[in-house]
Amino acid sequence: MIERRNLNLMLALAIIVLVATAACGPKGPEAVPTPPQGGNFTEATTADAVSFHPYLTTDTASSSYQGMVYASGLMRRDPETLDLIPDMAQEWTVSDDYLTFTFTLRDDLKWSDGEPLTSADFKFTFDRMMDPANDFPYREAFDFIVSYEAPDERTIVITVDEPFCPALEGVDVVQPLPKHIWENLDWKDPETNPEIMHPSVASGPFKLKEWVKDDHVIFEANDSYFRGRPRLDTYTIRIVPEQEIAFTMLKNGEVDTADITPENYQEAVDHPDITVYEWWLARGSWSYIGFNLRRPHLQDVRVRQALSYALNKQQIIDKVMHGLAQRIYSAYVPTSWVYNPDVPHYDYDPDKARELLKEAGYEPGPDGILVKDGEPLKLQLLFGPHTSKVREQIATIAQAQFKDMGVEVEIQGMEWGAFLEATKSEPFDWDMIVAGWLATLDPHWMVQIWSEEFIPDLNAGAYVNKEVEDLFAQGGKPPCDKESRQKVYGEIQRILAEDAPYVFLFQSKSYTGVNKRIGGIVPTPLGIGYNIEEWYVKPEEP
Repeated sequence: MIERRNLNLMLALAIIVLVATAACGPKGPEAVPTPPQGGNFTEATTADAVSFHPYLTTDTASSSYQGMVYASGLMRRDPETLDLIPDMAQEWTVSDDYLTFTFTLRDDLKWSDGEPLTSADFKFTFDRMMDPANDFPYREAFDFIVSYEAPDERTIVITVDEPFCPALEGVDVVQPLPKHIWENLDWKDPETNPEIMHPSVASGPFKLKEWVKDDHVIFEANDSYFRGRPRLDTYTIRIVPEQEIAFTMLKNGEVDTADITPENYQEAVDHPDITVYEWWLARGSWSYIGFNLRRPHLQDVRVRQALSYALNKQQIIDKVMHGLAQRIYSAYVPTSWVYNPDVPHYDYDPDKARELLKEAGYEPGPDGILVKDGEPLKLQLLFGPHTSKVREQIATIAQAQFKDMGVEVEIQGMEWGAFLEATKSEPFDWDMIVAGWLATLDPHWMVQIWSEEFIPDLNAGAYVNKEVEDLFAQGGKPPCDKESRQKVYGEIQRILAEDAPYVFLFQSKSYTGVNKRIGGIVPTPLGIGYNIEEWYVKPEEP
């Protein structure tokens, strides 16, 4: 699905060209004709959202839907420099002690029903999301905010408990919900709060027109969007059962964009009606096999390390990803400024894997399956969504290569919602998962997937290492120079690689195919969704 997550959304694209000097003398600037207004954009994907509630979901499909109807925050990232620049706030100041952040909102913010969007909406949302009773999965990450005030309609004043390197980005945590709609509704119950599944007002580029779960969703242009009404009239997402069906629809012109598997990449590049846009995300999109450390077999680090040695990760990149990925060895990707390659790599080494399993006390049983204390080494591997060909192939290769070590693996593909529920809820009846993360630009926020307090919502495998948590805390404190922070996060990567709570697989190259009838798309390290309001349908050629 097109990436539209917080802090990298909707940057308007100004298109200006300078005309070369002609023989009759110099000419002034000449603007490119204004792109046309109107038309529908249609996307096909296999993963539907869970809900439109930004504070009860963690999946990318839901955040993508939410980014369509709710403006993302006070600031955004410049798609070229990656610097923080104004978004819903027109300006901000930071106190000398780096404890107080004051934001001034734009004066043209309003909800799609005409009601003003004010600082009261931000404060209302912040207070609700930080209420422990409301189960915001990321709440503990923002405990450093000690007050969030709205002294007048256009001013937000936020104070933090101590100087903190990524604090400016960190205080921009609120994707505001409409107080005048939500204040008398239940925060969590979709039965009594229809806004959770069908928001009636919007602040983002589009409004929700219709959502038929697991079939389609239709968004229509929001005339009140503060960046200007989108050029597209509607944006439709069709949910299909398989990626191959989505790709066929793209090739046939039934949709404008669709999921493309690595094996279909070259066919998409060669198709006369498709443009394939490519980029490496600055924050990184990476895949892994995660271990459930609640399970006795997997609590032995030698078993986890052995399984990492037993898996041919380069083969997965070559055969499954068709080369559209690069190896990772720990929790940060090569495009991150804190990337540290000087950690254990666990290159494919079956002999080393067998040696570690023997050290851990496992011996072959009569059927060839390894046994320790009478317990065979049999593991269950989940992946989701079940329609993901890439994750299915990763699981299948892992099953075969682990079996060569004497480890029996049962594979189960699951519908997306069921997969999330299984990995985050008791009885945690699984051993391994094939999954992925979309990382953050500032390395500090990755603490959420490695800290005990985020079990099980984000730290599904229940990994606990207090040294890692202490290092994350150190990395967030001054001095905030890059050299000091690189050392801290480099050490975190080393420890995580040695502890092997994951089999770290690869960073994916980002790419998407779009019908050539669509204009206004510019790939950047933030992706392509940042300027969605500027996308347009090209006029038909005569």
